[in-house]
Amino acid sequence: MNPTPFLLLLSFASACLLNAADPIPPTKTKQPRPLRTYRDFLAAIPKELEPENARNWTDAEKEVANGLLKKKLVDAMRPAKMRLKVRGVDFWGRFVVWGDLPADEGYHIRLFASQWMAGDMLPKLATLREGDLIELTGVCDLAKFENLWNTKSLSLGIGGASFIKLLPNGKPAPQPDRMPVKLVSAVYGSGTAFTEVTDRVKSLLAEPGARFYANPPWLGADPTPGWNKVLIIVHEAGRERRTFTAGENGEVSAALLLK
Repeated sequence: MNPTPFLLLLSFASACLLNAADPIPPTKTKQPRPLRTYRDFLAAIPKELEPENARNWTDAEKEVANGLLKKKLVDAMRPAKMRLKVRGVDFWGRFVVWGDLPADEGYHIRLFASQWMAGDMLPKLATLREGDLIELTGVCDLAKFENLWNTKSLSLGIGGASFIKLLPNGKPAPQPDRMPVKLVSAVYGSGTAFTEVTDRVKSLLAEPGARFYANPPWLGADPTPGWNKVLIIVHEAGRERRTFTAGENGEVSAALLLK
């Protein structure tokens, strides 16, 4: 028996309703390519502005370029994955890893990282030395032409950052051998004012290859502001109990304690 036109119409309507209820597949959005070199930053500026000639820009041209960099890269949180030869690990209100990027533009191009993905990056930062090659991964949080340290500069920044050390050939560097220190106590201060910093020192010494300094930023304490202080560490080596002291800004490492 052939179906009636009404039944065919009803079947068609039911099929349409079922299809309409099906979820619409999400649209795949193309992820932006990570920023890998300073030229990727400059690509956000129209060629008519001649970014390679930024040292001769007027203030108005610089303002336009900075506005474009902020909108296209910083506000967009553009992903970045850049290699940097470390120039310094400095404390400017927070710990900053920075270095100069090789360039032929006639102005300084510097890369900074100070907002870290991990909550406690201090032990890993303590492993960095001037000249180390690292690969920083994160998002762009700074892109600005400015006069920095009395020089015409392009300042670039990576936030939400993490890093790995690299060998000169670009392969990941092996981790240094661990030198376990059996820490008993650590105090920092001067006169009669000392603060216990045992946990802070223990976390730093536990990181293979870490080297830090006896000062308030590294130790997270300043019991006598404006005065020189001393760090006193008591640790055990075998059955022997030893005391290690470092004056203000004195170097501290597991290798020095176990020497």
